[in-house]
Amino acid sequence: MRVTSTSFSTLSRTRLLAAPLPPRSISKRCFLTLASSPSSSTRDIPNPSTPSTAPTLSPRPTTTGITSSVSASTSPPSLHNHSHLRTPPKPPRVVPATVAATRPLVKPIQYGFKTSFSLFAKRAPRPFPPPFNSPPASSLSDALSTNDPSRIPTPEGATFLRGITNGDDAILHRHNHLGVADGVGAWNTKVAGHAALWSRLILHYWSLALDAQRKSPEAAGEGKIDVVSALQHSYNSTVSATTREGKTVWQGTTTACVSSLEGNILTIANIGDSRAYVYRPSSDSFVYKSTEQWHWFDCPYQLGTNSLDTPAANAVVDRVELEEGDIIILATDGLPDNLWDVEIADICSAAGGEEAGGLADKLVNAAWKIAINPFGESPYMERGIDEGLSMEGGKYDDISVVTAVFKKK
Repeated sequence: MRVTSTSFSTLSRTRLLAAPLPPRSISKRCFLTLASSPSSSTRDIPNPSTPSTAPTLSPRPTTTGITSSVSASTSPPSLHNHSHLRTPPKPPRVVPATVAATRPLVKPIQYGFKTSFSLFAKRAPRPFPPPFNSPPASSLSDALSTNDPSRIPTPEGATFLRGITNGDDAILHRHNHLGVADGVGAWNTKVAGHAALWSRLILHYWSLALDAQRKSPEAAGEGKIDVVSALQHSYNSTVSATTREGKTVWQGTTTACVSSLEGNILTIANIGDSRAYVYRPSSDSFVYKSTEQWHWFDCPYQLGTNSLDTPAANAVVDRVELEEGDIIILATDGLPDNLWDVEIADICSAAGGEEAGGLADKLVNAAWKIAINPFGESPYMERGIDEGLSMEGGKYDDISVVTAVFKKK
């Protein structure tokens, strides 16, 4: 991946309070193919019409030391054959179909995502503090003699945290839910600021809350998943995790754009300037594009320290009915600030639905070329000019893109 130095625009972003550190680029790619398996909550109900083979009972052994009260002369000839004394086998127990009333049966997965992602970071993330980092090895050979990857320290957070950190951004991709979050890098100028921690925790706790809803009896039926309540729970958990004795020990704010799949219905919740797109190859066009939320230019809605925005009050929720082969794109503002929607659509059209595995890389590479060009034209430059500002070139920022193709199992 490229390590490129470039000149910055004459206008720094409103939410960046200091000049960024030297850039470092990261590029990753991953494919996750849904492999459906029978649910652990599904019970096998025996068929009463299926004949069962009764176990063969051996004759009861004669107990020594006990004399029979029946004389040998009166014993029938067939006394030694105990077949007429055997207890008939019990019929198999039939479990009634109403077992679902006591324990809901989870429906098998019929649809899912085939996902990929690509990342570019303008700088390395600030190392995560305890307990959100992997514990260091106790000796030099400790990390080399264990198969537990959690013992190897990583600056991007502990292995138990769901998602991936990219600079100040974070992404999450699973077979039935996706998410991106853009931490506000200005908090890195503060002693207690940690933008990357906030973006990662928001997605981590949201994913846990979503899985908890799916496992609960109330959410066993279709259409019971509440994405906004899960995001609100995540926000509350993140505030609690970064607070000690009523005082915030790790400050930060982040945008969030998340989506959850139930059947063929995609529910999208967005706060801030990250974007979600649904591209339909059959019509060669976008069938859905989320709307950015701004307080003012370059100051998006955000969750965290000193912000009054909350998921319950400010999240915009949309639902999209998907068709097989639809492409879902979730991206932080590094993509839409450097590429217009028509350019993103052209890249999707060239990639095709079946070959969308490299789509994330193509989108990030195209956005990166504009971001490092001080004389290029970009949507970010266009917005600044509309605000009466003199600026040109792209916006050098973290670029995080998650793509998914909607497939049947």
